[in-house]
Amino acid sequence: MESCDPEGLHCRSVSTDIDFLVRKASPTDASAIAHVYVASWRSTYGGLLPPAVLRGMSEVRETLFWWTALCAQRPRSVTLVMQDRQGKAIGFIAAGPERAVAGGQRAEVYTLYLLEEFQRRGLGTRLLAGAADALQAGGFGSLVVWVLAGNPARAFYEHLGAERVAARTIRMGGQSVHELAFAWPDLAFACAATAKRS
Repeated sequence: MESCDPEGLHCRSVSTDIDFLVRKASPTDASAIAHVYVASWRSTYGGLLPPAVLRGMSEVRETLFWWTALCAQRPRSVTLVMQDRQGKAIGFIAAGPERAVAGGQRAEVYTLYLLEEFQRRGLGTRLLAGAADALQAGGFGSLVVWVLAGNPARAFYEHLGAERVAARTIRMGGQSVHELAFAWPDLAFACAATAKRS
């Protein structure tokens, strides 16, 4: 299956099988994406983030955020959603230009989440493969993702060839939270690694 966005950022590796479909997200997916986002944060980040942060999350607020973001998708950005055969969204990925460096040629994975019951089944790799291929087609040469230092997902990125390149401390819920950056210096390598394992 092939798909592309109005800015010409092609999702050449968007794929389908008997159980799941990966496709470009639209504003009508905002509520489903918000559900995956909030549920995944609460199942993944318990013990890593202040409880007040997780309790304070709102699917209504996140739906508004994603509706707005998908109605005005930034150039060279891509958001893909994965759905099951009943059409229920079970995961998504959003990526685009690196936020810390304007005008650079490195892309960034902003978010990649799956509902807990669909994790560790190779589905995250399929989402990342679709996004990496789209980003490469959009002219990016490398890729970075920031994760919480204690997030088990860091092993997922390392398994796909990403290297730890930076660290930072941010404030969330009045507490210090440590994050690590993992990068693929060559986006072509990231595409090949994800394609091989998807």
